[in-house]
Amino acid sequence: MIDRRSAGLLLALAAAFTAAGCARQAQGDVADQVRSGALGVVAAYNAQDAHRTAAYDAPDYVGIYHGSPNTVGPAADEAGMKAEMASARVDWRLGKETVTVARAGDLGIFEAPYTFTITMPQGAVTRETGTWIAIFKRQGDGSMKLWRSISSDSPAAKP
Repeated sequence: MIDRRSAGLLLALAAAFTAAGCARQAQGDVADQVRSGALGVVAAYNAQDAHRTAAYDAPDYVGIYHGSPNTVGPAADEAGMKAEMASARVDWRLGKETVTVARAGDLGIFEAPYTFTITMPQGAVTRETGTWIAIFKRQGDGSMKLWRSISSDSPAAKP
């Protein structure tokens, strides 16, 4: 027979385990949202749809890319992509990704190696490899939007 004190302790333990399970589930849901958002960005970009790609951006979005000034805001991001897409065709492929979620569930980090295959209108093809880090931030409506996009290309392989 369980006394009142032991029953209270068992109920408290059960509540703690349930809360921990819910927290893991919530983090898993955020990780799925972040992964889906990052893969959506890549798919929209590969479809040459600058508007759809920029729709993943948070209002306070900043893109940080090697060798160019920061891109601030979704409108600037869309304009920059339209210019890129008019001058070259880019096929963006990702390697094995990892997703890390903040304990509070308000930030999620997607990280993956990438390869850009860039085809110029005259047919010249170049490849760029590097690492893409996409940080998604929870918005007021509960959605996760791309807050920071950081791309760092790797040095060319030595002959």
